[in-house]
Amino acid sequence: MATVAFVDNPVFLCYTGAKYGERRRVMADRQEVEIARDFLNFMVNYYAMTKRHIVETNQYRFHSHGFSMLYALRSFRDTPVTMSRFAGEMGITKQQLTKLVNDLEQQNFVRRSHNKDNRRQVYIEITDEGCAHLERMIGEILHEITRSLEDIAPEDRVRLGECARTMVEIFRRDAENCRARDNG
Repeated sequence: MATVAFVDNPVFLCYTGAKYGERRRVMADRQEVEIARDFLNFMVNYYAMTKRHIVETNQYRFHSHGFSMLYALRSFRDTPVTMSRFAGEMGITKQQLTKLVNDLEQQNFVRRSHNKDNRRQVYIEITDEGCAHLERMIGEILHEITRSLEDIAPEDRVRLGECARTMVEIFRRDAENCRARDNG
C-alpha cells in the first residue's frame, strides 16, 4: 500500500511499493490522490461486502491465495508458466508460492514439471481436477454474489456490472503493460 503524505498544495508526495519492498518516490497531484482514496474506499467496502455475503464453504476461500492461484493458473492452461514468473504474477515470494504449490499438489489441483534442458526451471500447471474444483468454487461464489445482489435495486445492479467490466478491462491492460515492461 502506498503511503501518502501532504507536501505542498496541490502536489502530494507518494511512496509506492515496487517489487519486494523497494520504494520509490513519485509526485502525485490532488486528483491522483483523490482517485487513489476513492479506489481504496472501494476496495475496503468491496472486501467488507464480500465478507458479509459470501459464505465460505470451501477449504480455499474466495480471499485466499489458493483460490487466487487456481483462478490465475487457469489463464495459463495452454501456456507453461515457471514458478518464478507465476510468483511475480501473484505478487508473492517464490518461497510462499512453493508452500502453496505443495499444498495444492497434494490435493492434485496443480502439477509441477521440470524443463528438460534446465532442471532448475520448474513449471506449474492446473490439473483437470484443479479446474473442476475451481469451477465448483466459482459456482458457489457466483451463487452467493447473486443472492447478495438481490437486495440492491435493479438499476444499481446494472451500474455495478458496468463498473465491474470497466475495472476488469483496466486491470487487464495494466497487467499486460506490466508484463511488457518486465519482459522488455
